[in-house]
Amino acid sequence: MKKKTYLFLTLIMALMTFSACSDDDDEAVGTQNPEQEVAGTYIGTWNQKLTNSSGELQDENEATGTIELSANRQWVANVTLKQADPVVKEEISDVANCSGNSTSGYILTNNKSANLGNFSAKVTNGEITFIYVTTITEGRKTYTSTNTFTGTLTTAE
Repeated sequence: MKKKTYLFLTLIMALMTFSACSDDDDEAVGTQNPEQEVAGTYIGTWNQKLTNSSGELQDENEATGTIELSANRQWVANVTLKQADPVVKEEISDVANCSGNSTSGYILTNNKSANLGNFSAKVTNGEITFIYVTTITEGRKTYTSTNTFTGTLTTAE
């Protein structure tokens, strides 16, 4: 009886070994060069909300502006915010990690405290939504500036 049980278990394991594999023809997730897909000039509107440490709105500004995205290297894009007073006081450039695909959109992020600090953007069908937050200290008062840009691709690279 032990011999039959052993043979039966061996047969089951052999069958499972051959039936457990798949074709592994899964498509790659995302685009291999998303930084090239988002490259271009986007024109739109900046909206800035300045709040105090209690979260109360202190000031709000709006301006027409431009963001330029260009390919740096694979998975990395250069981001340049053109001057748009009073929201963007001077041209600022930084780099962003870039991922995604044309179906669900491309995501650009940077969580290093370099030129822009933490920022994120999503590009879908030639439309961009970009946000970055800065902290401003004046004397003993601290303010948070939330800067949002929505725009449309005007020139692709």
